[in-house]
Amino acid sequence: MKKAPPEQEPGREQGPMPFSKSLSSDELFAYPQLNELRRLLKLTVEQRSMMIVTGEAGVGKSTAVGATTDQLPTNKYLVAYLGQDQEGTSIWHRLAASLGLRPRISRAHTRLAISQHLNDNLLEKGKDVVLVVDEAHLLDRVTLEDIRLLTNTDFDRTSALTVVFLGQLSLRARVKTAGFEAINQRLRYRYALEGFTEEETAGYIKHRLQLSGWSQEFFAPEAARQVFLASQGIPREINNYCLSALLKAQDKGLNRIDAKLIKQVLDQRELN
Repeated sequence: MKKAPPEQEPGREQGPMPFSKSLSSDELFAYPQLNELRRLLKLTVEQRSMMIVTGEAGVGKSTAVGATTDQLPTNKYLVAYLGQDQEGTSIWHRLAASLGLRPRISRAHTRLAISQHLNDNLLEKGKDVVLVVDEAHLLDRVTLEDIRLLTNTDFDRTSALTVVFLGQLSLRARVKTAGFEAINQRLRYRYALEGFTEEETAGYIKHRLQLSGWSQEFFAPEAARQVFLASQGIPREINNYCLSALLKAQDKGLNRIDAKLIKQVLDQRELN
């Protein structure tokens, strides 16, 4: 690896450090799975149905869904995102607040107030409500079933809202077990998001470098391949490895990252 001149920051032309910030919807790396997921999400919203999106931690479920819901016109849709609640009562309180309601004392009364509000909103042709429930694999059966019941309207002929469940792979198996038949039957669309392929990983690295004004060639092809093998194409892990490699390259005054430097990053990570 060649050393960069002392006054030159390796590989950098302008912009912030790559891999260290979240991206806006229009900056996302486009790849086939993302396009497929977006298409199904749009159908789910149009039909006011239910969908489940599963995948390993860090694969980009929340990012992909958020990018799609961000594009919904705010004069027509109200998006309620529940992403850090594992306890039923807090979920209903947060959902009530998202809908402009005051939470009731009990969980049951709050849920009933939400249900009535959604039914009235549907009759009055108000904004379409899109409920995104992240980390759904952590929820108990009763809470999942109560969320499903919110979709019951007009003798089950129509739904008062769209529901999108996001969760890890265990959620996909869980909804197929005894006791979850009603939810399983309502899930019109299902998508399992996987990691990038090796080619997509290389493209993603170049994309993130370009967004931050860095040279797309800063990672040698063999370095990108090592990142793919270590990360299995999981975007969050790719970000972690690449950011560590960039920092190490800066410390060493290097103007390119090769497989040897990636190996050093991986070895160091194993020791920590």
